[in-house]
Order: sequence, then C-alpha cells, then structure tokens
Amino acid sequence: MISRWLIPGKNLDISTIFSTQVGETSLSQLDLQLDCPEDLEQAKRNLPFLEKEILVGARSIYHARKILEMKGFTIDDKTALVHEKIAALVRRFPKVFDYDIFSEMQHFLVSMKASFKADRQPADISRIISTLYHFRKEIEQREGAKRHLCLKLKNITLHTHFGIKEVVAVFVGLNLNEHELFEERHLLSALGVPAIPGSFYKNDQFLYVEVEKFKFNKGDLVNEIQKRIEQLVPPIFMPRNEEEVMRNILVLSQQLKYLRDIPQMIISFDEQADTELIFTVIIARLVHPESRPITELFQRVDRVKIVGKLRRKVPKEVAVIRIRLPTEDFLREDYSVDLFKARQHLVKEMEQILGEVRDYNGGMIAKQSENFGRLKKLLGKLAKQHELLLQNFFHSISPAYLSSTLDPQLLKILFMMLLDALPKEGQFVTTKKANDYLFGLGKFQEMSVKEKILEQFPPQEVLTVQMKILDTHYLGFICLNPHLTFEEIQPYLVRD
Repeated sequence: MISRWLIPGKNLDISTIFSTQVGETSLSQLDLQLDCPEDLEQAKRNLPFLEKEILVGARSIYHARKILEMKGFTIDDKTALVHEKIAALVRRFPKVFDYDIFSEMQHFLVSMKASFKADRQPADISRIISTLYHFRKEIEQREGAKRHLCLKLKNITLHTHFGIKEVVAVFVGLNLNEHELFEERHLLSALGVPAIPGSFYKNDQFLYVEVEKFKFNKGDLVNEIQKRIEQLVPPIFMPRNEEEVMRNILVLSQQLKYLRDIPQMIISFDEQADTELIFTVIIARLVHPESRPITELFQRVDRVKIVGKLRRKVPKEVAVIRIRLPTEDFLREDYSVDLFKARQHLVKEMEQILGEVRDYNGGMIAKQSENFGRLKKLLGKLAKQHELLLQNFFHSISPAYLSSTLDPQLLKILFMMLLDALPKEGQFVTTKKANDYLFGLGKFQEMSVKEKILEQFPPQEVLTVQMKILDTHYLGFICLNPHLTFEEIQPYLVRD
C-alpha cells in the first residue's frame, strides 16, 4: 500500500525493508527514494490517511480486502486475491467446496483475457468460479437422471475505463448427452440480447456470459434454453438412384403435350453435408426459338438432353441439376434443419429463373403450406409467439395427408388444448366436444400410457398428433367418426 498509494499515480521503489517481532509488537522500516521535494510534501500529506487504512486492514481481513478492492491493483494482485477468497471458501464450507474447486478456478483464470479480469472485482470473479463449481457438483449428483438445468442470474458491476456499468451475469449448467450441443450462440438466442464482449466462458456443460440488463422471467428462460439444445444428427447421405432419375425424366417428358405447356419440375433431396443441403432438380421444357439455353440459366448442369419432339418440330429438353443451399439459412430455433422451408425457397428460385413452372411432386406440399398458412392466420399472435411449437405440431399430424385437407379450425382447437396443457403438472387426458367432433389431449411421462389410448381407436377414424416436449410426451387426437367415444380410456380421463 505504501509503495503504490503513498503518492497516487506513482509506484515507488522500496530500496530496503527491515522487520522484527518484539513480544506482541511488530516493527517495520521501509526506505523509499523520492524524486523531488514536491513528492516528499505530498507523501507527508497522504501518510496520515494511509495510516488509518493500514490500521483498519491490520485488524480485519474483511476490511483489508475491501480496502484493496477500492484502491485498485494489478491483474497479478487480483489473481492472488481470488486464490485467497477461494481458499477461504474451502476452509469455511468444507462440505460444499472441495479442493477440486482450484482446478475450476485455474481453468477459468487461464481461459479469460486480462481485460475481463481488469474490469471485474475479485469478489465477482470468485463468485463466478464458486457458482460454476456448485452447478457442476449438483449436476454430477443427478447423473443418469432426466434433463437437469441450473440457472442463475445476478447483477454485477463492471469497472471499465469509461466508468461503472451494471450488467446481468448469466450462469447455466445442464446435463447433455453425446448427441447434444449447447454453446454461446444457443444461449444468446435464448436470452435474446447480445453478450458483453469478452464475457463468455464455457467449460464442458457449464456456461457463463454477461449481457445488458433486460427484463426476464426465469421460468420462461429455462424453457427457452431447453428448446435451443441442438440435436447432433450425422449428415444424411442418399446415393442418387439413376433408375429413378430416368423414370422421372420419362414422366416429365410425357407431361409436355401442348405448345403452351409450362416447364415441369421434380425436386428430390439428396444429401445434407456439414454446411449445405443438396437437391437434385429435374426440369423438362419445350425449347422454343426464343428460349435461352439451359446452360446459361444455371451455373452447373449435370446433363442436358433432347428426349423427343412435340408435333415433330418442338424439342423436348430435359436437364438434371444439382442445387446446393447453405444449411444456416434454414435453421430453426432449436437448430434443426427446416427441409420444408428449404424446398419452398428452391421452388421460388426456380420460378425466378424459368418463369412459371409446375412443381410436379410438390402438390401435396403446396397444399400443406396453404393449410398451415390458414392455421397461422386463425391463431394470430399466438402463431408468432409459439412458432416452433406450431411447426412441430402441424408436421406431427398423422395420417400426414390430413394436414393438407382438414379444416384448420379443428387444428386450432387441438393446438389450443396443447397450449393449455403445457403448464399443468402430472399426467392426464382431457377431452372436449366441438364442431360435432371429439377432441382429446393427453400428457404423459411414459410412452406405454399413450400406446394404450391409441389402441382404442381404428387408425382410419382418428387424427393424432404425437410430440415430445422436453421430457414429457403429448398425444392429441380428433375423432373423425362422431359415433366414437372415449369411455374405453376412463381410467386416464379428466373431462373439461
């Protein structure tokens, strides 16, 4: 304290130091070299104030730490004080903190940049380390159990060159399996706010980040984090079936019967690479005098051939094209690939290049898209609020053809029942009668209960929606036969 703060702004060199113990009294002498008479006068003025702080610090370790924090010190001093605080925790709470906390501390201090340590007080750095260690112990005790997530949010103060700044520290610990991933981009997506630069830290399944202050609901935030755990699926590869390609070429060429026929197109998904989605597109068209060559319209064309002539004078041309789309453009909130959206994008791109075109194998998909649009319109703001859930709900409909033909008003009723069931606890089946149809929604922890209910109904007489949200199974169903009842499942039934 004397060498650094006797003259503020100067770090004085101590040329000699002598110290001895006489009974219960400690005697020390420090010799310092001052550069000028003005420094001596300033030292004399400051010494009484420094003396009081030294006396307060000598009497109490707590006050000594506070004095050091207020006075400011180098990164090495901060690291030493963090070591001291962690050691004090181990001594004070031996049942909570073991000596392996020093490994956590070492990893954190080595991982974070000097600027991070410079802007934060030792007490805050120690709290970060101890919280992450506590999360680790809690999750290790639950090893083998279902999903467990630890979340803590705390306001902390940054002491930057531009002044003091209040931010929110976010601590997350969660158990992941080998096929799951949760990193900075997932966490920031759940929080919905940008990170303070240089504040992110990750060690195994434990994350820390600081963000600007924001309004949050802890329960909602837990759900948002769990929704964004990415499922790692090996890339899909399906070798192209040349026999199927030739058959599709023949089918499309037969669709060209009149001079005004628009181009015909078949889209097939081939492969999911690390960063790309790869499609094979087969295009059949009539080549009129004003038609541009297909090789000018597309950069890469696998093959182009004439497969006949209409009325013996207008050539029928078929092209096979490999199209690559960036995967990142079609990621959903949970980082799964929206293949449906990618295909729609591809159709629009083809229409821009070729003009009006018939999507030969996209008829059902187009109908599904139209019905989904009507359902979103009926739900209004709820559709935007629960966008990912609604997509999963709609594409889980079985039989699949009903998603394109069933009245969206009926789907809205079932989806609203699902929203009502989400916050409720326990397992149950609830039903209601509306529009002359019987609706049911079940919430279960075990698959076996769901299977028992499905066994009661002939498949052709019931629409089902089966989903797993977090660790809970949901089964929605609509009886398409108005004469069917749910009396067979009375043991599981809770009527609205």
